[in-house]
Amino acid sequence: MRIPIPVALLLYLCVIGGVWWAGTRDHDFLTPPSESGLAVIREKVSSTLPPADHPDEVVSEAPAPAENAPTPPPVKAPAASAPADSQNPPDLAEYRDLARKDPAALIELAHQLETQGEFQRALLAWERIVDSAAADESQTRTAVNAIKRLRPTLPPWNADSAAALAIILHAGTGKTTAAVLTPVLEQVARELEQASSGILRISASVASGHDIPEAMGPAPIALWLAGSGGQAPSTEVIAFTSGPPGSLHAEVLKTTSQLLRGYLKRAATLTIPEAAEEEEAAPLEIMQSHITRLAWLELGSRLNAPPAQKQ
Repeated sequence: MRIPIPVALLLYLCVIGGVWWAGTRDHDFLTPPSESGLAVIREKVSSTLPPADHPDEVVSEAPAPAENAPTPPPVKAPAASAPADSQNPPDLAEYRDLARKDPAALIELAHQLETQGEFQRALLAWERIVDSAAADESQTRTAVNAIKRLRPTLPPWNADSAAALAIILHAGTGKTTAAVLTPVLEQVARELEQASSGILRISASVASGHDIPEAMGPAPIALWLAGSGGQAPSTEVIAFTSGPPGSLHAEVLKTTSQLLRGYLKRAATLTIPEAAEEEEAAPLEIMQSHITRLAWLELGSRLNAPPAQKQ
């Protein structure tokens, strides 16, 4: 038998009303609660909340960690940033690829390296402009001036004389001139070692022959460089006539500079730029700025190359 809808609604309302009346008949909703009643209510509510949720309470000690709680890993401080490649020493041929591709970019890099205090790398970059880049005259001049400025401030590239390549600065002249020439040639050899930044170890050797008649003037002096072995290659020979004894050192140094640059221009794979006319008065400076350290290494390697095998 189905219950009519009006009867069902009436019964539904009666059930709801009965439950509400039974649950609220003993409560007084009109009279405000007393202060004592509010205090009891607050105490009950506060007891159910965690201590951290009480803004009026001051926590004097941190809560003790729970037993067997995992220990958090220590926080590592960030490592200090270091310049690029600071852990790896540069190679003497550094930046050759960039020099061949884009000299302007390498010049910009050289400036950046100087700004960062990477002076050894900056010098290498400037040297590649001189010996490996298809640079124009202005770029080459900028690089040469930078090399003149940086080279004196840096230590020798090679400080171990045992690791240096040995070559010999030879001279041939008359017996009388040889006595005066020997200490001068030894001094020039030491200056060449300095110009090579320790890459070469250079000894001096003077061969003396018969004196020519005094009426024919001062004896000529022949200079050349060779490797240390008996069959080692050598440069061509350049001869000059010595002037007054006081000018002998300057003449030997100038002739040796011309000898080196001429040989490297013909035999080496690196570029040796032309020196300005006013620079020729300072041949030692030319050998430090126009002949790069990589070119000095190539010089020593070529003069100590093993003789070619005959077929």
